[in-house]
Amino acid sequence: MQAISTQLTEAQQTFLKNYKELLTEVESAINYVSECYIKNDHDIGDRLLKSVMQGLIPYNEENLTIQSIFQKDAEAIEALNLFQEAALQAEKVEEVFPHEQERMVFLHETLLPRKRNWTKIIDKYIMIH
Repeated sequence: MQAISTQLTEAQQTFLKNYKELLTEVESAINYVSECYIKNDHDIGDRLLKSVMQGLIPYNEENLTIQSIFQKDAEAIEALNLFQEAALQAEKVEEVFPHEQERMVFLHETLLPRKRNWTKIIDKYIMIH
């Protein structure tokens, strides 16, 4: 991975740093959604979750910048795809998880772990620079 990573352009490095900031904000939003669910503010939590996830959808494997950075890193692409799969489920949270308890389990056992795994990979690429 280091050989690939050291070839990142300045634009790619800037993209990763900005994307990492976005992912940090996403985690804060997910934690707030969890608080909403605890307080029985499911409607607010659902709307926030859907809105945040819609913002992430363009950052998938087909995104040209992401492709240019991670195309040779199978582990990274797999982590991204798993995170994107969870983001797509979260975007349709009411349909996919009709019960509030299921939503909470999904947040903490699927969405957040996959987001954190993907963020660790982003961090590895950023740390090299």
